[in-house]
Amino acid sequence: MTEEKKPEERKKRRTATEAAGRVGSMTKAMLANVPQAKGEGRPIAYSFICCCYDEIIRAMDITPHWVENYAGICGAKRDAQRFLERAEAENLSRSLCTYALCGLGFDAWREELGGEMPPDAPWGGQVKPDVMLGSGQMLCDPRNKWFQAAQHYMPDVPTYDLNLPWPPYEEDYDYREVQDDYVKYMVAQLRGLVEFLERHTNRKMDWDRLSELVDLTDRTWNLVHEAYELRRAVPTPMGTGDAMNTMVPLSFMMGTQQGYDFFKELYDELQQKIARKEGVIPDEKYRLLWGGGLPSWFALTDFNYFNSKGAVFPAETTYRMVEALYNFDIDFARITDPLEHIAWRWLKFWTCRYDKTRQRPGSHPDVERLIDYIEDYQIDGVVMHEAFSCRSWHVGLIWQLNLLKKIYRDIPSLVLESDIIDISSYNEADTRARIDAFIDTLEAVKSRAG
Repeated sequence: MTEEKKPEERKKRRTATEAAGRVGSMTKAMLANVPQAKGEGRPIAYSFICCCYDEIIRAMDITPHWVENYAGICGAKRDAQRFLERAEAENLSRSLCTYALCGLGFDAWREELGGEMPPDAPWGGQVKPDVMLGSGQMLCDPRNKWFQAAQHYMPDVPTYDLNLPWPPYEEDYDYREVQDDYVKYMVAQLRGLVEFLERHTNRKMDWDRLSELVDLTDRTWNLVHEAYELRRAVPTPMGTGDAMNTMVPLSFMMGTQQGYDFFKELYDELQQKIARKEGVIPDEKYRLLWGGGLPSWFALTDFNYFNSKGAVFPAETTYRMVEALYNFDIDFARITDPLEHIAWRWLKFWTCRYDKTRQRPGSHPDVERLIDYIEDYQIDGVVMHEAFSCRSWHVGLIWQLNLLKKIYRDIPSLVLESDIIDISSYNEADTRARIDAFIDTLEAVKSRAG
């Protein structure tokens, strides 16, 4: 007798690239490495993406436990609700970041069970860490408080809050006047992190190894940029749906040879697909930009629905947290301190469009990024997703879209509304109906353009 499949197994998003199809097994292996490291006595660190400490913890042989990734897996498996409800039972509001709620609900349940995993925990669950590495940065507000709240269940686990600012964009001054001060401050923060880790893990920093990993990350950044640029081709060989898979090695495997090798294989595959004129779909009609917002991890098949209507996504702003370092106005070769190198890389990523923005009065770097992708990837329309529980990243999306249309051109747009892992916020029929209406608009605009 054939065993009935679970609901999450009935609908799986179809990938356009072989590389994206391999990410699931890579993610499982990455998660399986955490309890293995724990059993071998290696330190475990609760970690966030895009926090500049990837190479630092790897150089010290500390295993990262990516909490946002695990919450996303729970969402994709449609198994987050019980952890969200557990967090609500702890008097945490459902209006908070549902990544954080899922993680805190899991931690509360695990500690209630005396350290045992909650029943049927997706992909092995979350183990108790040795340290928790927060990040007070201008990107995600729960990163200041999530791990402080987690200490309610794990009071013996120390936390370090890494502060990573960058100069805000202003039309009336050049950020370079203050950039040295920002870098000096960030280096002090990173050095404080190293001291914290040495104190709480009994590991010493291998500074030569750190320099090697910083160089490996630089080469990976450039390779990711070059691979994603291949998606400019018509038809595009890879869409945003696949990029929501490839974000795993991009966000969780920086500073590893595995991450670099993955993107080399992706680059080669995309080149081959372009040579064969093989696109995401056989008949590409509409080229769309995923202009902002995390996806609903439980509804990634929506990308396949777009594809069924002749629409593809050659580019996205979400999780594309790299640029080609050789385009930055700084000579990284002259920087000998790996911590200073990390700080400059961070600062230049966030400021790399400031000069261009000043050439368009009233614009903003985030909007200039949209314009770059619209022009470079021949975009016909913009799709954004507002996740109700992710305020800090999503709250400005409508403003960006309105400013784009005001200073650049009126381009068809669709703003979807749901959440990242709270499936109760999602209505598939309504979402598909809105996509249908958007496709009709795109067709009407194309028809008028002749």
